[in-house]
Amino acid sequence: MSSALDRSSRPPIGSIRRRTKKACETCKLRKRKCDGHEPCSFCLKYEYDCAYEAQPRKKPSRPSIARPSTKPLERASSPALAARADVNQQQMEANSGTAFPHFLGKSLNPQNPPKVHGFSWNLGLRHEPIQQFANISSLVSKDEMSALVGHYLERIHPIYAVLDLDMLEKKVGLRWDNSITFDSYDPVLCGVAALGSLYSGENGHRTEEALVQCAKEILEATCTMNKPLIHHATGWVLRTLYLRSTGCPHTSWMASCSAMHIIEAAGAHQDPGMISLVYSDTADVGVDEESQRRLFWVATVLNTWISYEYGRSRVILRGISCKPPVPRAGDLTAELVSLFQISQRLDPDQNNRPSDLEDVLYHVQSLTLSHDALVLSQANLALTIYRRLRVAASSISNDVINCVIRMGSDGTAAAVRMSENRSPWWHVANVPFQFLCILLAIDSKESLSHVGHAMRSFKTIGIHFNTPTVHIAIETVDSLIKLLQRKKEREINLLRDSIQDQDSGPFERNLSSTQEYGSPLQGGLFDGNNLEMIDWDWNAFFDAEIPLFDDRGHGGQMRYG
Repeated sequence: MSSALDRSSRPPIGSIRRRTKKACETCKLRKRKCDGHEPCSFCLKYEYDCAYEAQPRKKPSRPSIARPSTKPLERASSPALAARADVNQQQMEANSGTAFPHFLGKSLNPQNPPKVHGFSWNLGLRHEPIQQFANISSLVSKDEMSALVGHYLERIHPIYAVLDLDMLEKKVGLRWDNSITFDSYDPVLCGVAALGSLYSGENGHRTEEALVQCAKEILEATCTMNKPLIHHATGWVLRTLYLRSTGCPHTSWMASCSAMHIIEAAGAHQDPGMISLVYSDTADVGVDEESQRRLFWVATVLNTWISYEYGRSRVILRGISCKPPVPRAGDLTAELVSLFQISQRLDPDQNNRPSDLEDVLYHVQSLTLSHDALVLSQANLALTIYRRLRVAASSISNDVINCVIRMGSDGTAAAVRMSENRSPWWHVANVPFQFLCILLAIDSKESLSHVGHAMRSFKTIGIHFNTPTVHIAIETVDSLIKLLQRKKEREINLLRDSIQDQDSGPFERNLSSTQEYGSPLQGGLFDGNNLEMIDWDWNAFFDAEIPLFDDRGHGGQMRYG
């Protein structure tokens, strides 16, 4: 009886959970449960290469040389974020009708399922058009290209290091030796040449406009290509940088959005080896991992910041698993991303309390940045936070205002230095202009005392960049200063009118009573016995500038910069 009872209480064969003694490298990387088969079911499902480690891994020894701290960047790759990205990925795969035939084929024929493809997406009545583009080798010579690349590497690459420099050097070395009409890397070369021309500190290359147009035509065609490449996403980022430096807000915003969409199509928002099945028909594989990560984060920074400043919606990608860039010598992209991660708390969808915004402001102020371009971005973030505080808080503390003024002054000084260096960074005009507007909006003695210096700095920038855009901005600030001056003059006139009331009837009655009954200050100036003997000029008394009622400072002269 007991043995029969024991047998009946045991779970049926096959229901016991077996723990695998080994897991393939892909499942270890993605923290997935592996069934231990070769290949495992997970790798079969997603068509990954399934490989097992030959020998047990040894615990790596701790390096003796300390590496730079990357704590601000590690938060982006936390387990919680990875889990959320995994959930988003599963839901996207469940939504996808183009991926479902693959899953169905997996269950019917695991060895040879249909690939992810837009089967029956439409009737297929037309083929992808074949387009002809200008040949970059006919626009600039090889020597000219080398010079333009040098300007790009000096001015742009230290902040926005999105290029694999080995590939760039290789392409520049081979492209002018090959008579082919078009190469997939051409939009990158055109973007580098155009930015090198713009930031050369001179008038620019004679074919700069043609280079920009050539890149535009190629990149716009990538939106209709069956399989966009990482090169195309890089080209869109370079075009965004160029338009942010030269174009109107709408064009740079549209270019930044296009860059994000091409990045998603190429799977660059997910780390290599972790690309979701839904991108398997368009993902560009085999690229340098670190360059891909930098490309994704730089594109995200540009799209987010441009959207914030323009008051538009940014592109939000799902299933992001791309790790932040690793700090390295030669570029400051990791510092840029650190600054961006702080600014993410300014997302309009977040309900920030005034204290939260103040914390962000002090966090931004605590950063020590080593490049004037980053100092400009730091100042611009401080000005943005102040604009948010004006809406969120009924009053702003003097400490916060002083912090904003300090960073605005530092940003204006950085803008002057960059203008003297003939570096046309977009915030060279934007930060001084916004800073002056905020000084006028604060409208305190402390803020107005900085208007004069900030205005002189802005006019210095106008000397180095003598463009209609800068002159219009200076004239706009000048008109705002005059409007504030008139406002204060009207307020002073109101106060003057209040003490120069022409209806002096009540005063005369009080004066008569004083003469009749005597003043409470007998023997003083207003003694009723000798008041008639005083020849008193009341108009001169009320017109006198009394410092007690005058907020213009000593000397009676109002100063507005």
